[in-house]
Amino acid sequence: MRLLIKNACLTTHEERLEDHWLLCTDGRIEDFGPMESCPDVGEVVDAKGMNVLPGAIEMHIHGADGVDAMDADMEYIEKISAHLPGTGSTSFLATTMTAPLEDIERALMNLADYRYVAGARMLGIHQEGPFISKKHPGAQDPKHILVPDREAIHHLQDISGNQIRLITYAPEEDDGEFLDALKALDIIPSAGHTDATFETLKQAQALGLSHVTHLYNGMRGLHHREPGTVGFSYMSDAYVELISDGIHSTPEMVKLAFDVITPDRLVMITDAMRAQGLPDGEYDLGGQTVHVAGKEARLADGTLAGSVLTMKQAVRNMREFTGCGWTDIVRMSAYNPAVELGLTDSKGVIRKGADADLVIYDEDADLKHTIIDGKMYF
Repeated sequence: MRLLIKNACLTTHEERLEDHWLLCTDGRIEDFGPMESCPDVGEVVDAKGMNVLPGAIEMHIHGADGVDAMDADMEYIEKISAHLPGTGSTSFLATTMTAPLEDIERALMNLADYRYVAGARMLGIHQEGPFISKKHPGAQDPKHILVPDREAIHHLQDISGNQIRLITYAPEEDDGEFLDALKALDIIPSAGHTDATFETLKQAQALGLSHVTHLYNGMRGLHHREPGTVGFSYMSDAYVELISDGIHSTPEMVKLAFDVITPDRLVMITDAMRAQGLPDGEYDLGGQTVHVAGKEARLADGTLAGSVLTMKQAVRNMREFTGCGWTDIVRMSAYNPAVELGLTDSKGVIRKGADADLVIYDEDADLKHTIIDGKMYF
């Protein structure tokens, strides 16, 4: 199968190539170049006045379209894979959460059986909890929080079929053995739902900590005598997740993060739960009732409980809140996640031989098309 995109602005994390064509063949980018050399082959998409970007990689998404990774049901994979292309995401990490250990085990075993069929591709699992801090549980149920345990994470990685790629945990609760285990298991360590001090995080970084979960939310804040987790996010070289919905972080704080952390380290996420794409109402998240109204998802006590943000809205918001360019969007939504996951040979880039996972936005940041494996899904 061949798909030709013409008259496009091809946009990578480094440059914009105006008035170009790109040819997808059998799921890969076969070639691209200026319009004067455009071939006349295959199905044609005219992207005049539009931007062709590598598809977004969702590093942190619990669910959408009525399903959640904790459902331990293969319908989750089927529905979220079908749903995400319409939101501008072409691949994702299925994200679990703090719950009774047996529920986490069921979810991981379900995801271990994943086989790609169509739509957005699952690249692995982001395990959020249960090894987090009771001081910053957010919407994670505190009664199921556990102390980081080396044997437990070896067991969980084993039953997941080695699918756990990233874990959110509280470094201050670790005696060092847990982080050692993560390194041995090739799992990206991420500080989140944590009360860790700046110094604790610096020590953990020296031993391999390289990621921070949803900046500003579920963490020790910034103080002029103790920079905390927020200060570490600003000053370290870790990759830092950001929910640009204007709710988890106000537009001003999104802009501050963009200016200080820069697109070199920011990772755009949605942290979406099962209500993404569905009407207002009551939904379940890890056994807790979530009330969704407008753009907000909250527990009964008002605690934010994930989001209903889509990646295409996150792109629009980031452009509006920060004035960032399209190359910045590529870096934060696709390239940085691909770097972390060791996938830049195939994803997050526009190069010959890379996967033909692409999104097309107009200059108003409206999503027009999503292409996965060279096939038009939206």
